[in-house]
Amino acid sequence: MNCKIPFTKDIDFEKKVSEITSISLEHETKVEDGVLKGNFIVSGDFKSHEVSVNKEAFSYILPFEIDLAEDVDENTIEFMIEDFTYEIIESCILRVNIDFNVIASLKEREEEPEEEPLFQDAENAFLEKEEAIDERKEEDISETEKVEEERESEDTIISNIKGEDNEYATYHIHMVSDGESVETICTMYNSNLNILQDYNDLSNISTGDKLIIPESNE
Repeated sequence: MNCKIPFTKDIDFEKKVSEITSISLEHETKVEDGVLKGNFIVSGDFKSHEVSVNKEAFSYILPFEIDLAEDVDENTIEFMIEDFTYEIIESCILRVNIDFNVIASLKEREEEPEEEPLFQDAENAFLEKEEAIDERKEEDISETEKVEEERESEDTIISNIKGEDNEYATYHIHMVSDGESVETICTMYNSNLNILQDYNDLSNISTGDKLIIPESNE
């Protein structure tokens, strides 16, 4: 399964927004009761007036939920942001547009048991029935062992899902401002040149460009 999902949200500011001077996007996700739940966290600085030198900080949490199909293997879910854009609407509204992908594998289907053949020979029916009873006894024992194994497997899956609830993927999308360089941006996010090169083309950056900066877990 590979689903591309668009997300658009209008954020109302209490003040007039003349210019967004910097903006970052982070996200967190978890699976709960067959639903992929998460938050987009949009933060940064803005100016109220074009001639103003003062910047004001902002931060907004935008929740989202996605219902998962029953045949989706929750342990294989991957969440990836493809694109992030924004625009100022009516001087006090920031409209954000986020395109993201949800990738997952489907559960393996169990094979249906074969039907038992009908007994046509009346003389051998009794003997066949006795053999069938013995086979069913063995199947009952095997089925009991299988149920116990499935319960152990379910406990393992539940444990894995709970363990992943707190593992959030986070990165920043930084808009380059006047006077900033790759070195100053690395210092700002406690990153380095090698990491930035893995996600961005640094051959010619200029004011207004957007850089993807993964957050260090160290």
